[in-house]
Amino acid sequence: MLFVETGEFLGRHLLRLVRGPSRLSIARRIGGGEPAEPGVTVCKALNVLPWGQRFALCNRVNGAVSRLVLRRASRRLPVPRVTWLYDPRATWAIGAAGDAFGVYDCVDDYAEQASGRRNRALVATSDRDAAAAVRLVFTTTTALRERHLSTNPSTHLVGNAADFEHFAPAVDRALAAPSVEELRRPVLGFAGNIIAGKVDLALLAELADHDPKRTIVLTGPVEATLATELDDLTARTNVVWTGPVPYEELPGIVAAFDVGLIPYAANDYTRNVFPLKLFEYLAAGKPVVATGLPELKGLEPDVVVAHGLEGVETAVTSALALSDETDVARRQKLAAANTWETRTERLLSLIEDELRG
Repeated sequence: MLFVETGEFLGRHLLRLVRGPSRLSIARRIGGGEPAEPGVTVCKALNVLPWGQRFALCNRVNGAVSRLVLRRASRRLPVPRVTWLYDPRATWAIGAAGDAFGVYDCVDDYAEQASGRRNRALVATSDRDAAAAVRLVFTTTTALRERHLSTNPSTHLVGNAADFEHFAPAVDRALAAPSVEELRRPVLGFAGNIIAGKVDLALLAELADHDPKRTIVLTGPVEATLATELDDLTARTNVVWTGPVPYEELPGIVAAFDVGLIPYAANDYTRNVFPLKLFEYLAAGKPVVATGLPELKGLEPDVVVAHGLEGVETAVTSALALSDETDVARRQKLAAANTWETRTERLLSLIEDELRG
């Protein structure tokens, strides 16, 4: 397998070669490839022009140069080959490796994540172009599937998943990390990146004020623009921010939760989000209360999509009442059916069918 890193202007990589502690690794990736895991080589796309994420012409030039890199790096890859796109601006990669066809794995609304008018427009156009250029499109939400079906009839809904074995032990609250094991219950917890436009900190403040007897736990890195808002939130005695926690230690945090929260704002971006943490919470046997995520509807009673403070309060009350062994087992069964292994099997099955066809 060959993994091609796209994105930054080559000049930034060269600067890291001079300054950074990982300069040898970067040099190998620019020079032709570096082994990352057994059977996996990583190389970098040669983005020789800046502003490739804003201007179509710069993106085309960078793509033409990067095709040469990909063609050289893929010479010894076994056949048949399939080009798998995550970056919709990388359609230049299709055909460069002698591949049978391309697939586009669309796991987010990339244009809604882009900053700046030019960048957003380029990504939106690239998103459509990528769907048209490949043989298969995979999407993680129904809305994304409906968007791409009009361009590519071979568009399939394949949702996100989780590492069940990693999070299943968190069903035992006795395994909770020392930093959270003694917190006042019930504990409503969120584990993930705290990003502006995604996590609704104002709603969390309302939840904390509505019932000071419970604890709200937040775990994960915080975007710099939210620092002041987070400080205001955690000034409350019943709100705890643990800071970032290594993935290996995350089950110890989730073990302390009585309810897993996904408190997202309702906007055009979250409308197309399927959060990874959903099945992580369920693997730990925790009920889930979410906001701003229409893709999660239909998973009641274990997952409830609510609206506003009143709706979330009602959902939390119902979730706390579903806590016997039968409820926990049902949630874990749902998570066990949605692992990375099952998702991979589904994706590879669709590709194999296409290769045979």
